[in-house]
Amino acid sequence: MTRRPHHTAARQAAEGFTAAVCRAQDGCGTADGRVLEALRGATQRVPFGLLVATGCLGRHLHCPHHEGNQVPRTGHRVVVQPCSRDRTPLGPAVAFGPLMDPEQAEALAVWLAEGLHQGHRPPRRLLAVRPSRAPEP
Repeated sequence: MTRRPHHTAARQAAEGFTAAVCRAQDGCGTADGRVLEALRGATQRVPFGLLVATGCLGRHLHCPHHEGNQVPRTGHRVVVQPCSRDRTPLGPAVAFGPLMDPEQAEALAVWLAEGLHQGHRPPRRLLAVRPSRAPEP
């Protein structure tokens, strides 16, 4: 039986991450600034961590501004993708939020700084809220 070679990036441990934080003015961007400060702290602890402020992340997670979604409006939404030193993605992006208090953001920051590169799963309680379903007729 012939074995297929493993892709180099798949065997590589994540040395960093790119975290995109929603800063939409009428939504996530109005959340508690202390949450954003905790996330900034994570990028300072990880040499190859990158925090990016962006507009609505509705394409990647279930934004409360999309009609029919009944999720809390306040709180930061964050999409994180593990990467190598040269910013090569090393796995799927993971959506978090809403992060509504600094303790939640600090838990995410700890995972980014300590757990991500060790292959630990992210804290389940911080994962993004799934979309609300319309009631069946």
